Amino acid sequence: MKRKILFAVVVVCALAPLFSIDFGGRISSTTKYQGVNFSSLKWYESAKVHLWLTQQFNENLRLSSDISYEFRYDQNADTIKNIIDVNLLKLTGTFHRRTADTIEFGVGRFAVSDATGVVFNQVNDGIFAKVSVPAGSISAYAGITRLLNSHDAVILRQDSDTIVPTSSAKALYVLGPKYIPLGFTLSLTPLFLNQTFTAEEWIFLDYSDDRYYRSFWTFMLSGPLARNVFYTASTTIGSENLGTVSNLSKFALSYFPVKNATVGFNALYASGNNGSLSAFRGFTSQTAVLATETVDFSTEYEGKLKFGVSGSYMIASRVYLGADCTVVFSCFDTLAYNGFQWQFNVMWNIFHDLQLSAGMYQYVAQKNENNKTCFLLTGTFVF
Repeated sequence: MKRKILFAVVVVCALAPLFSIDFGGRISSTTKYQGVNFSSLKWYESAKVHLWLTQQFNENLRLSSDISYEFRYDQNADTIKNIIDVNLLKLTGTFHRRTADTIEFGVGRFAVSDATGVVFNQVNDGIFAKVSVPAGSISAYAGITRLLNSHDAVILRQDSDTIVPTSSAKALYVLGPKYIPLGFTLSLTPLFLNQTFTAEEWIFLDYSDDRYYRSFWTFMLSGPLARNVFYTASTTIGSENLGTVSNLSKFALSYFPVKNATVGFNALYASGNNGSLSAFRGFTSQTAVLATETVDFSTEYEGKLKFGVSGSYMIASRVYLGADCTVVFSCFDTLAYNGFQWQFNVMWNIFHDLQLSAGMYQYVAQKNENNKTCFLLTGTFVF
């Protein structure tokens, strides 16, 4: 027995130099004070530790992993959570058939996003494959949501926006709902004037007792309009159980006047009950919508019309300044002004392994009870 163990150790030591192994970690802390107005701010704290490891088997094959522990305290809800999660466990392969043709695949748990970044944008377990040629690319994805931790991945179901019951709030890991996401994407690159056309379909099969199926078809154009001016325009048709029709349309324009500076304009329409259209409802909950996530909207993208401008500037590759303002209208049945949002944030890369950021945003709603104010401070240390 001892000889077998010794032999195994010798084999591992002999093969170790053939693989490139890298590992490290990240510690981050986020402090928020948020509420309806300045006199009602509540404390929210998140402290998180990541440990990651990558192993390069050869020039084509790579294994990446990331696990985390997070402590959360929410004064408003008077809850404390301890959460353990696997954020990344992915085997990736990249192969070249010819000089310009590439075949990629990924299997495991990794971040997935649809073309809009709104419908389906989260970590998920699944298989991804993509074939790229000079004329464009085609890709497919198939996965399952059941093994996700519902503390981190909120899926919009038929009757609720969150699936973590109060009785499970203190659990380290809460299994997700039963869905099978299927995605197909076609991208054509060398179109007229260097424009890119993307067509995408996402289907979400519900194998629980709810049988709440959803499907989305997206068509997108993007590319340059002039020197230093770029745009992205998309429209998405959604359906629930193939019995409704809804729409999400987005437009974004980016202008780079000088080096390290960006000016942008964006617009978004998510249908309510507008004529023959039903209310738009994505698949996953977006956590970065900031102040426009008010009680007037049951989800972040439903019965909503937004127009926004933004700007950013990078100082000496170390300090990032960003600001934006957005006007929000509700359009559940009729168009009505809902509120105005502004946001400012700054990020300072003190060293290559230490980063601090701070920000503030405020939503001034038509109804005072829908106001929202937030101050936040984040620190990140990489080791």
